[in-house]
Amino acid sequence: MKKVVLILLLTFAQQTVTTAQLQNSIFGIDNPSTGNFNFAEYDLTTNTFNTLLTLPISFLSTTYSATVDVGSGVYYFCNGTFLYAIDAGTGTLIANINLNVPPSSHFGYVQFNPCDGSFYGLMIQNGTGSLQAYIPSSGAFNFIAPLPSGVNLCGGCSAVIRTTPNQYIFQAAYTIIGFDIASGNLIYNTPILDLPNESFGHMELKCGSDLLYGTSANPTAGIKYLSTVDPSTGIVAHVGQNGWTPGVFKPFNGGSCINQGTEEYFYSGVGHQLINANTNTGNLINAQSIGLSGELLLIRHFSVCDCELSSVIGNHSVPLLQLAPNPAQNILTINHPENSSGKTEILITDVRGRAINCNVQHQTKKTTFDVSHLQPGVYFVRYDGETGNYFGKFIKL
Repeated sequence: MKKVVLILLLTFAQQTVTTAQLQNSIFGIDNPSTGNFNFAEYDLTTNTFNTLLTLPISFLSTTYSATVDVGSGVYYFCNGTFLYAIDAGTGTLIANINLNVPPSSHFGYVQFNPCDGSFYGLMIQNGTGSLQAYIPSSGAFNFIAPLPSGVNLCGGCSAVIRTTPNQYIFQAAYTIIGFDIASGNLIYNTPILDLPNESFGHMELKCGSDLLYGTSANPTAGIKYLSTVDPSTGIVAHVGQNGWTPGVFKPFNGGSCINQGTEEYFYSGVGHQLINANTNTGNLINAQSIGLSGELLLIRHFSVCDCELSSVIGNHSVPLLQLAPNPAQNILTINHPENSSGKTEILITDVRGRAINCNVQHQTKKTTFDVSHLQPGVYFVRYDGETGNYFGKFIKL
């Protein structure tokens, strides 16, 4: 018997800001004074700083992390036990999700995976932990792999999702640690080989590169360079010969990001500074002082690397569905393998767990949905049939 359940994935009734518009800005958590935190935007085209939302928090720990869902225009920050979802276009807090982590534990180094809609991070307890995935549709965690012994975690360090291949990589205090998401295999446990008198940090992923980008700073000399680290060897190298002196020091939660369209690397420096450099030449582009007291923290940019031709649901690799038309306005057709038994389940999942009924017509090798009544936004499709599990993503106009 065929079963169809559709669950909305963070769609908005009046989403007027497009992903392209969001890519003109850097978003983050502004801390203008002690105990006050706002969700804020720095517009790169006008060089203006805008406070969008006052947040219901009074402090940020160095274990907090931030990530974005580019397709839905949502900025997330995680305090280890709750996941806050903010519509970056409107500055609206749309969800405050209790992760229900085990007692005395916290979920850190969190990254959203656009290929499967899950959040990956480290479940930490008493300094040790494991890589786990938080599945929004079920509200549950999936264990993937334990951390290797002897790993020293660091406050303010970062993690990335490399979508091709499907990897989760994070920087510990002295090492680069990486896992294959599907198998849980440890692929990197590499000591970082810093340059003399320098320290590498603020690690980020540049699409299409096998290297990881960050900054290498010599605080004594007061100079910083855009640098790379090879996760397989740990070797740190300057991208170019020119370093810079603004923004050498940075707040623990300052954060960093790469605009994948312009290939610019951004990080937050102490004293409300936003620094960006060219990832091809290593040259400083701009050191912008926002001109306010306090710090800009957990900065992110709304760009992402393309997903590979297979994705991950739970802990298993699954091929992609063919969805047409995509974007869809009225009728969406899902092409899928033939199911002679008729035992099929089709799901689209959401952080809020809200199911939507659609007019469905089944055929042996395809299923069509009337999506005309759905609100504009991004939807994920999961197809479970007798030949296996398949995954897809479409945009409703």
